[in-house]
Amino acid sequence: MSAMETAQQAIDLILHQGLRETKARHSNVLKLEKTIPGKQNKHGAIAMYRSKAQMAKSWGTIYTSKEAVYDNYATSTHWTPNVFNYLTYTDAAKHYVKGAKEQNLSQINTLVVDVDYRDAEERQAKFAEVWDTAMLDVQFMPTLILATQKGYHIYYVFDEPVFVRRHANGKLPAVRAAKAIAKSLKDFYAQKLPAVDVTCNSFGIFRVPRPDNIEYFEPKMTVDFQALMTWSINFANDQRVAKSNQTKRPVKTRGVRRQIDQPWFQALINQTDIDQNVGYGRHNTIFTLALACYSSNVSQAQCFDILDEFNSNLNHPLATQHVQKVINDAYSGQFHAASREYVNALLETWVPDADRRVYLQRSQTTWYKYAKPRTERVNSHVNEWQADLMAYFNQRTSQDNNWFTRTSLRHISKELNICLGSLTKALKELIDQGLVYREKGHGRQATMFATRSNLLQHAMALKQAQRLNYWLMVARFLDPTEQLLALQRFSLTSDPNTTEFEQLRLVDTG
Repeated sequence: MSAMETAQQAIDLILHQGLRETKARHSNVLKLEKTIPGKQNKHGAIAMYRSKAQMAKSWGTIYTSKEAVYDNYATSTHWTPNVFNYLTYTDAAKHYVKGAKEQNLSQINTLVVDVDYRDAEERQAKFAEVWDTAMLDVQFMPTLILATQKGYHIYYVFDEPVFVRRHANGKLPAVRAAKAIAKSLKDFYAQKLPAVDVTCNSFGIFRVPRPDNIEYFEPKMTVDFQALMTWSINFANDQRVAKSNQTKRPVKTRGVRRQIDQPWFQALINQTDIDQNVGYGRHNTIFTLALACYSSNVSQAQCFDILDEFNSNLNHPLATQHVQKVINDAYSGQFHAASREYVNALLETWVPDADRRVYLQRSQTTWYKYAKPRTERVNSHVNEWQADLMAYFNQRTSQDNNWFTRTSLRHISKELNICLGSLTKALKELIDQGLVYREKGHGRQATMFATRSNLLQHAMALKQAQRLNYWLMVARFLDPTEQLLALQRFSLTSDPNTTEFEQLRLVDTG
């Protein structure tokens, strides 16, 4: 595939079906939309800009079809990858674009992390650092990385567009949810890369894919919106706990109340009109209430009784098995408690303004019960067991064993003091996420484990010919799963002889 075809494929993947396929007038393509049953012909709009200087002045061009975008992307530098309901010009000459506001969004296609260095020289010197962070540290693989004048734009493209619908109270739940996810992504990157612009507009203007700026593109590495939201909630909770531990904020025992005793809990559980909604609907409400029960030491059976009654009172209740599944997820040990950010979002979406002000005024500032240090607790969370396992494997892998470690679950359980049931659960999630690889031993041979981080870092350090031999050797130990094929793709350069490797996505990474 040529560089131009790759750029067009990236544009098509990002836009989904947000624009018409062909121009409304003067099209050079035979129009077939009306002859295809069920063909959606959505009339959205995006803006493109021919330079950064013109972008700063909002001097751009509005496009409503993919055909027009393909005709002009090569001469443009920036665009709005998320689609708006409409865009207009403010002047008769049709130079200045207006309407690119989040309240006017039609669908959210992608979230972008902006990494900005001092100059192009520093950008090139820091590419390995950006690559390692995007490929090794983040649970979800990016879809596209573009080089900018002084940095990089890292695209996370959704596998399905998130359509923006206005709630009856005027709120945009999908936009609120996407902004929370974008904040978590930027904050996570900022921990590794200080050059990340954490203040950039999540639905703003970014570099357009062109043949001369694509550093990496994998069309199969799209992201599931709900999976990314779950990661965002978990990350936000962990950040809150870490911040409270660092500041060592004194909390009086009398001042700390259980989350189920908080006014916001009563406000949400008394609502009956909560319905299916992109971002903050019935699932997220029940999940948040279940987390509050979990953090308040309410038994899982009692939690089910409470939320089953809440669900039955809804005008449009969920199926009972879905309620049970959400509660099981909340009590899995992966989360600590309900997040204030998501509680406020639910209140904004479903609780009337007057009632919400009363509930917020009655809530104390110490509403969140901070987790005790691990040394003071009897039980550990799943993410803590997973961190122990990752550290264990990373410390024991060696070049002599081809960056794998040979051991048994019983031996790991004894060394880390984790019961076999909890160990198996934590290990399975790491394997499902593609962070750990396992090859069961035959006969008396011990099982082999390796982390994705070690395998990738080792492969990137090898020369081209050595990389190929290394992965062919690894293939003898592992089945040709999607994980291995993806690792082969990432470990090889763009040498024409290596393009025969199939490009597949990691399991459960969106």
